[in-house]
Amino acid sequence: MSAGGRPAALLRMSDVKAGELTPGSVTDRGDVKDQYAGGRHVPCGLRVKSVRQLAGNTYKYAEKTGQARTMGMTDLVFVATSQDSLFQETRNHLIELGYGNCARFSSGKAAVEFIKYNPARIIIVDTEVEDLSLAEFVASLREVRQAEYLHILVISSDRTEEFLLGIISAGCSGLVLRPYTLSALEKHMTQSRTLAQTPDSDRETVEQAATMIVQGRFEDAIGDLTLVVSQEDEQSGRLFYRGCQFLVDKKWSDAIQAFNQSLSRNQTFIKAYEGLAQAYLGKNDTDRYRYYLQKAADEYAKLNNFAKVKKIFVEIVKYDINAPNPYNTLGIRLRQEKQYKQAIAAYFQAVQLSPKDENIHYNMAKAYFCDAQPAKALECIKLALGLSPEHLEALKMYRLLTGVSWEDNPNAPFQAPRGM
Repeated sequence: MSAGGRPAALLRMSDVKAGELTPGSVTDRGDVKDQYAGGRHVPCGLRVKSVRQLAGNTYKYAEKTGQARTMGMTDLVFVATSQDSLFQETRNHLIELGYGNCARFSSGKAAVEFIKYNPARIIIVDTEVEDLSLAEFVASLREVRQAEYLHILVISSDRTEEFLLGIISAGCSGLVLRPYTLSALEKHMTQSRTLAQTPDSDRETVEQAATMIVQGRFEDAIGDLTLVVSQEDEQSGRLFYRGCQFLVDKKWSDAIQAFNQSLSRNQTFIKAYEGLAQAYLGKNDTDRYRYYLQKAADEYAKLNNFAKVKKIFVEIVKYDINAPNPYNTLGIRLRQEKQYKQAIAAYFQAVQLSPKDENIHYNMAKAYFCDAQPAKALECIKLALGLSPEHLEALKMYRLLTGVSWEDNPNAPFQAPRGM
C-alpha cells in the first residue's frame, strides 16, 4: 500500500468465505472477522464490505475515547496469530501505542487471500498461524503484494539461527523476539510509518516520467528514467551485499533493514524499466522496447512474480519468438553461483512459460546433476532429447549418465520430473 493510500478494494465474496467482518477471529472456514479496539463488537448482522468501513468505524470510536489521530484505512493493523492470549496481549500493546484499529486472522491462507484484494500497510505475525509456517506466511504476503509497500513485523520466541534466516529470506521487514518491551514494539511501529513516508526521489522521478509518457513527452521521460536505472548496480547491489555481511555477523535487524532497502530500490528500477519500454514504444523503437521489457521481466523473475513475468514475456514474444525466457536466465545465473536448488525452482517456472524449449530441460538437467540428483537429471535429459534428438550437449550428458548412446535406445520411455 502506498503511503498516500488509494481507495480500498471491496472484499471479493468469492475469495474469502462469508465476506463479513464480525466479532472474534478467523474461523476454520476462513471467514474474516474483526474486533473493535474498545471491546465493543460489531453487531452480527452488520455487513462490512471493505477496509474503508472498518477504518471509518474505528476512527469514530478512537475519537470518542480521546485516541483520535490522523487515521485512514492504511492505519488498520492486521494481527495474524492462532493463539487467543497472544492476540489479546499484542492488541493491548497496540492500543497503548495508539493503534486501536486492529483486525485478527488465525488462518494464514485466509489472511493472504484477504490482503490480496484489500489495502494494508502493517501486518504483525505473532508466533504462529494455522496452515502455514511463519516463513511460508511472510513469503506468501510478499508474493501477493510485491509492488506495494507492506511492513511485515514478526513477533516470535524462536531464536534459532535456522528460523531467523528463514523469515529474513522470506522477506520480513521487522523482528521482535519474546519477551519484549513496549518500547521495542513502538520502535518497529514507528519505523513502519517512517519508511512508508520517507521521500524517494527515484520513485518520484518514475511517477513523473509516467505522466510525461501519457503526455507524449517521450524524450523527457527517457532522459529521467535512464538516470534512475544507471544507479541500479551501485545502490541496490551495495545494499544487498551489506545485508549479506550483516547475516554473517548475525546482526539480524541490520540485515533485515538492508535487504528491505535493496528490495525497495529493485521495485523502483523495475518500474523504471517498464517506463522506458513504454517510452520507446511511443517512439516506435521496438528494439529498445523489447530490451527494456526483457530487463523488467528478468527483475520480476528474481522476485518470483510469475504473473508479471508471463504477461511481459507474452508481449516480448510478439516481437521476437526467440526471446530469452526470464526464468531460464535466472536459473543459469543461480546455477553458476552454485545455488542449485534455487536454480531448479527457476527452471520449473521457465518450463511453465516455454514447455517445448529443449534448452531449458537441458539446463535443468545440469542443475540436478550438480545437486547430486542424477536420476532427475536423466529424466530432464530425456525430455530435452525427446524435443531435440540432435542436441549435442544433451547427447553427451545422456551418455555420461547412462554409459550408452541415445541412438542405441531412441524410444526409451520417460516421465517428467515431479512438480513439472
